[in-house]
Amino acid sequence: MVVVRLFLFLFLVVALVPAASAENHTVIVTQADDSSSYFFEPAVLTVNIGDTVEFVWGNGSHNVAQVSDSESKTYDSGFYSGAPQVGGSWMLPAEYTMQDGTLYYVCQPHALMGMSGSIIIGTGTPPLPDITMEFGDFPWLSYLLVFPLIGSLWILGFRNNPSAPRIIALFTTLFTLGLSIIIFVKAGSGSGFRLMEEYVWAPKLGVSLLLGVDGLSSPMVLLTGIITPLAVLFAWHEKEKPALFFALLLIMQTALFGVFITLDYFVFYIFWEVVLIPMFFLIAIWGGDNKRYASIKFIIYTFTASVVMLVGFMALYFEAGVNSFSMIEIAEANAGFNRDFQIWVFAALFIGFAVKIPSVPWHTWLPDAHVEAPTAGSILLAGVMLKMGLYGLMRAAIPVLPLGAEYFVPIMVVLAIVSILYGAALS
Repeated sequence: MVVVRLFLFLFLVVALVPAASAENHTVIVTQADDSSSYFFEPAVLTVNIGDTVEFVWGNGSHNVAQVSDSESKTYDSGFYSGAPQVGGSWMLPAEYTMQDGTLYYVCQPHALMGMSGSIIIGTGTPPLPDITMEFGDFPWLSYLLVFPLIGSLWILGFRNNPSAPRIIALFTTLFTLGLSIIIFVKAGSGSGFRLMEEYVWAPKLGVSLLLGVDGLSSPMVLLTGIITPLAVLFAWHEKEKPALFFALLLIMQTALFGVFITLDYFVFYIFWEVVLIPMFFLIAIWGGDNKRYASIKFIIYTFTASVVMLVGFMALYFEAGVNSFSMIEIAEANAGFNRDFQIWVFAALFIGFAVKIPSVPWHTWLPDAHVEAPTAGSILLAGVMLKMGLYGLMRAAIPVLPLGAEYFVPIMVVLAIVSILYGAALS
């Protein structure tokens, strides 16, 4: 009997303590006596997860309708108190305060007069949806990285044979094209990661070769697989140091694949930097008359931007506190990133990626690099490398720093419009 009573006591403690800790909040729905202003009081309410919110009517006829964001004035879906009413009260359904996030609402009759409010729940940032992760039973992605690297080393063994390097390069790139097609088909178009592989490198630092593809990265893998053999064919008759030339193309292909399939910030940065090295030498050795200037300008712009990007990656690593550079783990920890932190780090990452897009005003390296690069280099530069910037923004910045991305939306829109108009004017 004593055991039963103890069990009941513990049950009541567990069941009732959370309920007792929940706090009830009140929002007054009202207007000025002379109808000069309409407002919710408070306009911004901060609550904890599980708290309750009651709307109490003051003066005038009003209602409460959820909207999508702070700028919206139109009810689409979500909570709704009903038709405008005079007096009374209405409780916000409990399910709306059961997770982190921000709720926005208006009074429909007076929305255009500025009668709006918001409720910040917990951190104010909604949790990320569960990320589907499927580890593959065959190392497709590892083969995608290793095979072109082996091909480049194989080519360097035929430095005195002018025809062997191009044949090896074509065979290697066609093989990786086949792998790219298989990976694209297996990955599908869903949001979850497929064919995942993980090889731990430095466990104390949280660095690992974490590979995976999803609906965002698999098209980029396929694009790289298609473009690289075309670059080889366009350089088929290259006579100046052909072994080094084709080896650099394959090294670049390895690095490009690495950028698109790695899910570790540290390894992502390594592949990002490796991409720059072959392109620098392709311009510097096989470029046009102004190749020295173009290659140095290319490396200064892109390397400087990469350093700024690295600062952002390190800030994410230390702020997340998960002892891992995994993009997935850091994304899951982003609820602890305050808004100011997200804005500053997103700025660093945006600069790093915008230079590679390239966006005005960081675009001036591109015309020189395009003009001076050999044909194969220009194909890879325009066909794949310029996509890296936007891909990096979508993969490594926006999902982890949503508040920072939201803050920079107007700036990014302006830069995009200016870049489009500027490019059109010069064309």
